[in-house]
Amino acid sequence: MERRRLGRTGIEVSALSLGTMNFGSAWHGARPVGERAASSMLDAAIDAGVNLVDTADVYGLGASEEMLGRLLRRRRAKVLLATKVCGAMRPGDPSSGGLSARRIAEALDASLRRLKTDHVDLYMAHAPDPAVPIDETLEAFGRAVAAGKARVIGCSNFSPEQLKKALTSAGGSRPRLEFNQVQFSLAARFIEADLAPVCRREGVSVLAWSPLGGGFLTGKYAGPRRPAGRRRDPRGAFPELPEARLAGLVEVLGKVARAEGVSSAQAALGWVVAQPWVASAVVGASGPAQLAEDLAARPPEPARVSILSRASALCLG
Repeated sequence: MERRRLGRTGIEVSALSLGTMNFGSAWHGARPVGERAASSMLDAAIDAGVNLVDTADVYGLGASEEMLGRLLRRRRAKVLLATKVCGAMRPGDPSSGGLSARRIAEALDASLRRLKTDHVDLYMAHAPDPAVPIDETLEAFGRAVAAGKARVIGCSNFSPEQLKKALTSAGGSRPRLEFNQVQFSLAARFIEADLAPVCRREGVSVLAWSPLGGGFLTGKYAGPRRPAGRRRDPRGAFPELPEARLAGLVEVLGKVARAEGVSSAQAALGWVVAQPWVASAVVGASGPAQLAEDLAARPPEPARVSILSRASALCLG
């Protein structure tokens, strides 16, 4: 599998990475993955050339990290491990989340205990925290790097303005944010207007979460009878998408997929990794078979990438 440079570091990440939001819990309505299936999925991902495994402390309120900690021991040297901090670990208690220096220090140590490792390779702010100055957050991240507990620092869901402010504040003991993990797919392209240009200009990598639109781009929700899954009820489905406007896109995606001899999911993932400023697309799955299908995705022919881009733009308006 192709590997791409992460930010301005010497680290290279696989074009597809393994997302583990549903390992051990039904987080955001995703079908939970048990330990045996998760073990098979890790092996399949590594065998396919995936070297980045993504989790967060808040996924299952620690369940995902705990499962990975049990499963990664003999595999740890084969992967880059990414986790996140910011979400409240005790629902309803804001003090159990955030990006204060104290919270970051405590959360990272807790993540390392659950993951049964002495460091994570990628550590990121899961979301901005308007209550905490970015300087404080970056200095706390800097201490984590200096202590050898994290190798590279990044963020998730930062706006262009928030990212630029963080980059301006970097320097000295404050590390530079090398990546921004954000929603990006044929069904959600809002970052192209402003965030992606900032990332390209500043050498900040984009890691794309939900590259299949929470399963919407697989085509399985296209008919009148929606199957079981995280988008069975479009009201409150995660991530939120303008599904009514995207029916034409799903139809075009299916035609392109058939022309390529692949599934709709593979064509949609291929379109994401065809974007040169995307370092990796984070792929989650409900089991080994679905993951194997997704990991076989490759960029479509350039003309078909263009067709998908135009269809998506027309539907999204």
